[in-house]
Amino acid sequence: MESVNINARISSKKKAEFFQTTESLKPILNKFCENLDINIDSKNNVEIHIEFKNKEQLENYHSRNEFNILKGTVMSLCDDLEIKIGNTLVS
Repeated sequence: MESVNINARISSKKKAEFFQTTESLKPILNKFCENLDINIDSKNNVEIHIEFKNKEQLENYHSRNEFNILKGTVMSLCDDLEIKIGNTLVS
């Protein structure tokens, strides 16, 4: 399995917009990955975990428009962003 982990913090004001966008993307994104979990805790910390079957699936689907929308949403609405692909920090 190959994974992408995104950790960030979101303000209370932007939480509803983030929730609406991610909830609408979930059914589409789930078609292209093995597992997708999006969690927001009580302190507004966001954790997104995406699992792919293998590196080839990750490379094929990670650049799709749907994943770009998710990345753009996180980058525009969240602070303290950290993205890891496997064990490699990319942000």
